[in-house]
Amino acid sequence: MKIWQLSSPRNLQHAAAPDLKLSEGKVKVKITKALLSEADVSVFSGALKVKCPFIPGKFAIGQITEVEEDCFLKKGDRVYLAGVTEDETAEDGLLIAGETTDGFYRDFCLANVDDAYPLPASVSDEAAFLIDAVALAERIVDEMHVTVGQHVLVVGGGLYGNILCQILIYHRAVPILADNNKERLDRAKKSGIYYTFAHDETLTENVLKVTGGKKADAAVYLAFSNRTEPSSIFSLVSRGAYVAFAAHTGRKLNVNLENALKNNVTVKGITECREFVSTAINILANKAVTFAEFPFKSYREEQLPELLTGYAELLSGGGNLPEEMDVIKFIF
Repeated sequence: MKIWQLSSPRNLQHAAAPDLKLSEGKVKVKITKALLSEADVSVFSGALKVKCPFIPGKFAIGQITEVEEDCFLKKGDRVYLAGVTEDETAEDGLLIAGETTDGFYRDFCLANVDDAYPLPASVSDEAAFLIDAVALAERIVDEMHVTVGQHVLVVGGGLYGNILCQILIYHRAVPILADNNKERLDRAKKSGIYYTFAHDETLTENVLKVTGGKKADAAVYLAFSNRTEPSSIFSLVSRGAYVAFAAHTGRKLNVNLENALKNNVTVKGITECREFVSTAINILANKAVTFAEFPFKSYREEQLPELLTGYAELLSGGGNLPEEMDVIKFIF
């Protein structure tokens, strides 16, 4: 088996590993495509600490090559591989691919039968890489008890914020997207998100105009690719509102809860969404969200070190990753 092995920060190389043998309750999957995510860049650069040698790669799809008899999955099935899986031996009961356990930058992996999700033909490979964003949005809607007609403020207008707003519309809520990046706001408008505002001194006035002076019924702060002050969100929601802070992983976030306590706000922390993967696949199969405004770029797997090095330098310099989906084709 061939893998991409991180021997030390910024040192990613091809390596050989023992072939995987099918075991009970598992399926063997040939990795066909993987995503280059911000988490992968953080692992590569050393900003997110892992025990080397280590295989990065948080999101992937593949094709089943071996199954046990009487398995409901079949050889040849195209599947999405769960990035978060349950493991009672892990500290918090969960393993995160490419962060707390070896990831998907390799040619084969073994997956639990419940962690390999068959993809219908109506979900393209590109759309499959939105599953995490849609699933996270669905969990946010569920955790915050969003109801029809509610005004939900979303702070952070990247891909996840854009998809969250579309899912809120899908559930007949009214999203208000705030970001201080004009390109993100323009992309949101083109994606069908009506209320988009700059995150500046005018935001409070704009929220009050949209809500008829009542402020937002709920709010979400997306901690990834977001440099705005998180505590400011509490002054933009009504008394008794739900406020969620969402991130890919548990990251350091300094939040002043003074206004939350004054307004009896319920605060939620959301980092994973494994229970909503099947729901997300169904939503994508029904074309309920659009990602036409986010470009996809395809790369050969041998370009991984170069891509990761460039992005690591960009993040270390205070920049953000470009808002494109970088898909790596694995053709070992």
